[in-house]
Amino acid sequence: MEERTHLAELLRTRNLKATSTRLDVLSVISDFGRAIPFSEIQDELDDFDRVTLYRTIHALIENGIIHKALIDENETFYALCTKNCTSDCHQHKHVHFKCTKCKAVTCVETARPIIISIQGHSIENFEIEASGICVSCAS
Repeated sequence: MEERTHLAELLRTRNLKATSTRLDVLSVISDFGRAIPFSEIQDELDDFDRVTLYRTIHALIENGIIHKALIDENETFYALCTKNCTSDCHQHKHVHFKCTKCKAVTCVETARPIIISIQGHSIENFEIEASGICVSCAS
């Protein structure tokens, strides 16, 4: 119950109504613990029609609450944003890592900030995808 209250407050800070649909989608994403594939969200919320689910996810992305962590083959993975994200700009200066063994996708913070510069260009955002064997599968 405490988590839903927190999620409802998050929605309100982004000027969104805390509807049961939005809260249900956010709860599923939050409870998953890492980036969640769209098919898993669909399975968890099987009573939602596909259009409502897509619209809800789109609204959450547009308002800086969730982001697309990875698009892989026929699957899109979603994860919660950090407090740095807004409806104007997503701030994801971390690595999206996909384990080639267990297929889990995680947002991984690096020990040092990732800085990318391209002469003559102003970079507003960047995304880095990496794949390999995760810590759980390596042990």
